[in-house]
Amino acid sequence: MIKLENITVENLSSVSFEIKESSVCKIITSSDYQKRIFLNTILALQKPAEGRVFLFGKDINSISEKESFEIFRKIGMVWREGGLISNLKVWENITLPIWYHMGKGAEDFEEMVLDIFKEMGKDISELSAYMKKLPGPLPVHEKRLIGMARAILMDPDLMIYDSLFEGLNFQMAERLVRLTTNFHSEKPGRSSVYISSDEQSLKDVKADIVLKHFGKGYTT
Repeated sequence: MIKLENITVENLSSVSFEIKESSVCKIITSSDYQKRIFLNTILALQKPAEGRVFLFGKDINSISEKESFEIFRKIGMVWREGGLISNLKVWENITLPIWYHMGKGAEDFEEMVLDIFKEMGKDISELSAYMKKLPGPLPVHEKRLIGMARAILMDPDLMIYDSLFEGLNFQMAERLVRLTTNFHSEKPGRSSVYISSDEQSLKDVKADIVLKHFGKGYTT
């Protein structure tokens, strides 16, 4: 799924590891800044000075735009800040990728979205009004939940969670651990990556691989 070969970029030096199909991985970075560099490198937003990054067996920095598009369709990314479009309503933010990538109408996914927000503990009686809001004034953790619902609908082969549990109360964090664990197991071969600079926030996530940053490298 993800393979780094001798990556050197900013404060990362000669980093090599592999996250295989079907695995759950926790990545603990030394800072939010390093976490951003790490994510940017994996997602081809920043090219490393040395080394290669592979996603689904492809070197993401040396493939065509078409190949890149096909690979990133398989990835669900839940950004800490939500990654939402500020001038689109909540419902439009959730369903835009489905329409763009799959050509499917939002009405086909209403029940699924309802179920996702039920599992998140949202008051369903208020959901209709909530979906009509613009995301700008919403708290950061709410934007993150919206981004998570959007990613789940795409049914990706690889899910990446950026500081998913940060700032959440115990009950909400517990719900999301359960939701992401169940989602991981629903699709054969799916991999899940949780990345955070706060190791404590990931304590309840059961992982096959744990990577921690020490100095300029990572160790299991």
